[in-house]
Amino acid sequence: MSRIIYLPELQRIHIKNYTLYPNGLNYTFDFIKGVNLVLGGNGMGKTTFVNLIKYGILGNYKNRFDFRRTYLDKMIQRRQENSPTYFSNRMDASIATDGEQPYVELVFKIHDAEFKVKRGLEEICILSVEVNGQPITGEYITQAKYERLTETEKHPYLLYKYEEEVERYANITFDDLIVFVNEVLFFGEDHKTIMWSNSMSGSAIDVQDELFNKYFNDPKLDEERQEALRHAKYYDSLSRHRSEDMRAIKKVLDKIDAAKKQKHSNDIPLRIIELKEKISEASAQLKQIQKEQRNRMARIETLENEINIASARVAESERKKAQLESKRNSQIWETVHPSYYKFERNIRFNHVCPLCNKPNEALAAKVENSSDNCFVCDSLLEKHAADDLTQQYKEVQGVLTSTYNFINEKKREINRLESEVRDGDSKFEKQSTHVRNLNSALRELQYANSQEIPHGGEIQPFLEEMDRLQREKDENQQRSIAESAKATEISNRMVAEVTENVLQFSRIFSSYAEQFLGVECKLTYTKLDDDTTERFYPVIAGITRKNEEELSESQRFFIDHSFRMTILTFFYQRPTFYIVETPDSSLDISYEHNAAKVFLQFLEKPNSIIITSNLNNSTFLRYLIENSEGYIDVVGLLDIAKQSMIQNSSAQLKGLYNKIKEMSKK
Repeated sequence: MSRIIYLPELQRIHIKNYTLYPNGLNYTFDFIKGVNLVLGGNGMGKTTFVNLIKYGILGNYKNRFDFRRTYLDKMIQRRQENSPTYFSNRMDASIATDGEQPYVELVFKIHDAEFKVKRGLEEICILSVEVNGQPITGEYITQAKYERLTETEKHPYLLYKYEEEVERYANITFDDLIVFVNEVLFFGEDHKTIMWSNSMSGSAIDVQDELFNKYFNDPKLDEERQEALRHAKYYDSLSRHRSEDMRAIKKVLDKIDAAKKQKHSNDIPLRIIELKEKISEASAQLKQIQKEQRNRMARIETLENEINIASARVAESERKKAQLESKRNSQIWETVHPSYYKFERNIRFNHVCPLCNKPNEALAAKVENSSDNCFVCDSLLEKHAADDLTQQYKEVQGVLTSTYNFINEKKREINRLESEVRDGDSKFEKQSTHVRNLNSALRELQYANSQEIPHGGEIQPFLEEMDRLQREKDENQQRSIAESAKATEISNRMVAEVTENVLQFSRIFSSYAEQFLGVECKLTYTKLDDDTTERFYPVIAGITRKNEEELSESQRFFIDHSFRMTILTFFYQRPTFYIVETPDSSLDISYEHNAAKVFLQFLEKPNSIIITSNLNNSTFLRYLIENSEGYIDVVGLLDIAKQSMIQNSSAQLKGLYNKIKEMSKK
C-alpha cells in the first residue's frame, strides 16, 4: 500500500528590500489554486522569483545527504548546496532601502499546519519560523556553518527545529522533501527530465528509484534493501581483491627463470595454480549464468503477478460491464418485451429462431438489416437514449480493452523469457560439466603432488598462499551472493507492491499524455536491456520509448510533465504546486493548445501551477488564460523589476504585457 505523504501548499510570498526588484521592495503575492503566471522579459528575475519559492521551503539545498571524501580519506555526509551568493549577487547596491536586511518570507501549508518561514537574502540563513502562529525557537546559524556540524551538534539550532516540524507534518524526511521539490515539483530551464534519469544516464538522482522504493513501500524495507546491497558490494569487492592478489602471484611464478624451473622435476604446483585459475574463471561464468537465470525467473514471477492482478480487474470490469449492459438495454428497449434484446442477440449471433431454436438465416438477415424494426411484426421500435449509461459502458469497455492488451503484452514477454530460461538451463548444464571436469583434474594433480618428494620449497609457499587467498575469495563470494539474494528477495516484495498500482498509475498518465500527443499513451513497468530493476517507461502509439532521444524536444518535455503530474495526482492528499519555467519555449503552434490542456487538467484537483513566461505572442498563454475559468493571477515583473533601456522603450513589449494582465482579470 502506498504511503500517505503531504507536500507543501503555497499561500503567500513576501519579499522585502531585495533590490533585484527595485519597484517591489515590499512586495507580496498571494498564490491561488490555479495559474500563477510569473510574467516578464529577459533578465527581469523570473527564475530568481521561483528560486525564492524553493529557498523559502528548503533553504539553499540542491540535493540530499551524500557521502563526500575528505583529504584524510574519511567519509562524511553533506548535503549539496546551491551557490551561497546566488541571491546576494543579484542585488543592486545603488538602490536605497529602509535599512532592514533583505529577506523572503514564505507562507505555506503542510497537511493541516501553516508554516511562515523567513530567510535572509544576503546570508543564507533562516531568521524565524512560525507553525500555526506559534514561534519555533532555536539558535541562529548560517546554512554553511550548519552543514559542517555533526548530527548531534545541529540539535539546538533553528534550522534543525524547522526540519523536525516539516517532517512531523509531511510524513517524509526533510531529505526526501529536498528531492521532491527539486526533482518533481520543479521543471527548470535546464529541462532535465526524470522519466529517463538513472545511474546509467549519469544522473545524480534516480527519481523513479527514490519514489517507488520509498513511497509505494515501507521505507524501512528500502533501508534493509540498501544495506544488503552495500554489504553485497563490499564482499564482492573483497573477493575481487583476492583474485587480484592471486593474479599477482601467478605473474611472479611466470617470471621464474626457465632454467631454474628445470632444476625441479616437479612442476605440478605450477600446473595446480594454473588449473585453479581456470576453475576460478569457469566458476565465475557459471555464477553469472545462475544470476541471469534468477533474474529471468524473478521477472517471470513479477509478470505473472501483474497478470493475476490485471485478471482480477478484468473480472471486476466484466461484472460492471454486464450490469451496465443490462441497465442500458432496459432503458433503450423500454417499450418492448423484457427479453426482446436477448432474443435479438440470440438471432444475431446464433442465426436461430429464439422460440423454436431452429436455424433461420432469413430471420438473422432481417435483424441485421432492420434492427430498428420488430423482428416479428416489422413495427418501428421506440428507442430511448441513455447517454450517461452509454458513456459509462464505453469507459468500462476501454478499461477492458487496455487491460486485455496489457495481459497479452505480459504473456508475450513471459514466453520470450521462458525461451531464454531453457537456453540458460542448457548453458548452465554445459558449464557445470566443464567445472566438474576441471575440479576432477585438480584433485588428481593435488594427489600426485602429495606423493612427490619435497622440491626445495621455492614454489610450495606460493601454492599455500594461493590456497589461502582462494578460501577467502570463496568465503567473500558466498557472503556477497547471500546479501545479493537478500536484496533481491526484498526487491521482489517491493516490486509486487508497485505492480499492484501499475494500471492505476498508467491510467493517470494516459489522461495527461494523451491530452498533449493526441495518440494512445500508457506506461509499462518493465526491465529493459541493461536495467538492474524494473522501471516505468512511456509507451506511445504502441512503441516503448526507452530513451528520451526517441521523442522530439517538446514531446519528451510534456511526457515528463505528464509523468510528474501523475506522481503528484497519485499521491494527492492536499493541493500542492508545480513550477514550470517557460513551458511554451519548445512548442510549435500545433501543440500549444494541447499543452495548455495538460496544465488545466492538473488544476482540477485543485492544485497550483507557477509558470514563468517571456512576453511573446504564444497562443499557449492565451488559451490557458481563456480556459482557466478566472483562476489566474499574475506576478508582473515589469511593475517591480529593473528594465533594460531596450525593454523600457519597447511599446510592443509593454502593450503585450498589459494585454495579458488585462486578459487575466476577466
